[in-house]
Amino acid sequence: MTLSHPRFRSPRSESSVLASVTLGLEEFIDRQGGDSRQVLSRAGLRSGLYREPNRHISLKNYCHSMHEAARSTGNEHFGLWFGEQFDPQGLGLFGYFATTSPDLRSAIAGMQGYFDVFQRNSLLGFSIEKGICQLEYRLLDGDIVDRRQDAELTVGMLNNVLRRALGERWSPLEVHFQHPALVNSEPHRDAFQCDVRFQQARNLILFPEACLDKPMPDANEMLNNVVRGTISELVGEQPRLLSTAQQVKSELLELLPEGDAGIDQVARRLNLSKRTLQRQLSAESYSFKELVDELREELAIYYLEYQRLSISEVAFRLGYSEISAFTRAFIRWKSMSPSDWRTR
Repeated sequence: MTLSHPRFRSPRSESSVLASVTLGLEEFIDRQGGDSRQVLSRAGLRSGLYREPNRHISLKNYCHSMHEAARSTGNEHFGLWFGEQFDPQGLGLFGYFATTSPDLRSAIAGMQGYFDVFQRNSLLGFSIEKGICQLEYRLLDGDIVDRRQDAELTVGMLNNVLRRALGERWSPLEVHFQHPALVNSEPHRDAFQCDVRFQQARNLILFPEACLDKPMPDANEMLNNVVRGTISELVGEQPRLLSTAQQVKSELLELLPEGDAGIDQVARRLNLSKRTLQRQLSAESYSFKELVDELREELAIYYLEYQRLSISEVAFRLGYSEISAFTRAFIRWKSMSPSDWRTR
């Protein structure tokens, strides 16, 4: 019999990011009219983490700090604008390695190769198709549901690395985000100075292949080798792998809006047989149905905070074909209808 109480379940992997990403965060929150101490406290973080730049902090808590900062400041585009002004060197070792590389091609290759040292259980991908570069960012941990602020922040940070080589007036061809346009999208176009598309398959920055040979203005071979050596010392600190439940939830986050989030589809994306996936989930005291239900409840609460999404749109993004089915499920979760929850 499957145990359903969380305390009997296998522990999840703790996804993390280097504390260097908090550089300037407290000052930015305060300048925007928020209370940085309260924001960090509500997110499970403490002040002054930037003073320990090579320490790993909870990625889930960091993502939550963006959400809390947006609430505290009243700036629904907080992550977007924090990322837009973030200096690449503020990324600590990761940023210094990129900015001291000989050219943009080397900078991207280094960031891609060392990304799991900087941020665990995440992906930095790079490919070239028909002369167009695609720099991709993706969270792999399905326990992190609130992804909008983080995606806009991180893509902005990565775009600043490109601008370091290509100039402040340079702009990408396009920027893609997986999440829907939950808020006014005009500021996104102002920040990236290009067409920004939402509800896309991946989070991407697209730019011409010819940009790759552009030299980095702060290239420094000696400093780059020093930084590389320091990063190499951190490589040995390998994190525990994501649990099967976390991997399944990550796949479901992409499949639910498509309305095709069955166990067969998830197993195929994880390169597992259906039976193997069921066995691994059972070992973690989960069933596939429980995970789908758990994620839908989390997502429902998340999406209902955004007034731009109608109840029918929320139901659609959760994979329900009818609003009535979503309403029944929500009443089971929260003992009230989605509209009553939103009004409250």
